[in-house]
Amino acid sequence: MCEIKEIYHQEEFKQLKKISLTFPKDCQDESTDKDTWPVYIELTNEKIYGCDFIVSATGVMPNVKPFLNGNNFMLGEDGGLKVDDHMRTSLPNIYAAGDICTASWQPSPVWQQMRLWTQARQMGNYAAKCMAADTLGDSIDMDFCFELFAHVTKFFNYKVVLLGKYNAQGLGLDHELMLRCTKGQEYVKVVMQNGRMMGAILIGETDLEETFENLILNQMNLSAYGEDLLDPNIDIEDYFD
Repeated sequence: MCEIKEIYHQEEFKQLKKISLTFPKDCQDESTDKDTWPVYIELTNEKIYGCDFIVSATGVMPNVKPFLNGNNFMLGEDGGLKVDDHMRTSLPNIYAAGDICTASWQPSPVWQQMRLWTQARQMGNYAAKCMAADTLGDSIDMDFCFELFAHVTKFFNYKVVLLGKYNAQGLGLDHELMLRCTKGQEYVKVVMQNGRMMGAILIGETDLEETFENLILNQMNLSAYGEDLLDPNIDIEDYFD
C-alpha cells in the first residue's frame, strides 16, 4: 500500500549517504544486506530498498464513470461497457472500443481480450468500419484480427511474441506444454490441447511466429510429430511452409 517516491542511481545514493543533511529524513534504509546495489528506491512508507532492477507494470481499469450518470449501460464483469460483435454498447447509436469496453461476443477459441494499445487500435479501426457499415445499412464480417490473440513486445532487449492461449487461459487442466530453451538465446513454450496448438510464447529471435500463428489458426492435428515439433535440428518453418 505504498508508491515509489524517488529513484536513486548507485552514485546518487552514495552521495546522499555521505551528505547526511540531504539524506531523506526519517527514512529506514532496508538495503544494508548488500554493500552496493545498481539502483535504490525510496517509497512513500519512508523505507529505502536496494534493487537489482526495477520493473514498472501499469494495470488498466475501464474508466466508465464519466458515461454512467443518467445512462443505463450494461457493464461486463470487469466493469467495462459491454459491446457486441459490432462494437455496439447496450444503448442505441453508441459504440465503444479499447480499454473502456468489454468484448461480450462469443470469442474465437484462441482469442482473448487484453487491454493493450495494440488491441485498442484494432478495436478502434473495427468500430469505425462498423459505424460506417451500420449507417449505410451494409453487412460487415468480424475483423480477422479477432481470430487469434497476438502481441509482440520486448523485454530485456529480447523479442517476445505471445500467441493464442499462450498461458493456457481457460483451458483448465486439459492441456500439455512443450518447452525448448537455449540459455541466453531463446525460449519457446507451446500450449497443446488434443494434439492441436492453442498458444505459444516465443522469446528471442526464434523465427517461429508466422509458422506457429498458422498452426494455431488452422488447428492442424500435430499428434504425430510429438516433441519433434520443437526439435532445433528440424527446420519446422520450411516443413510447414
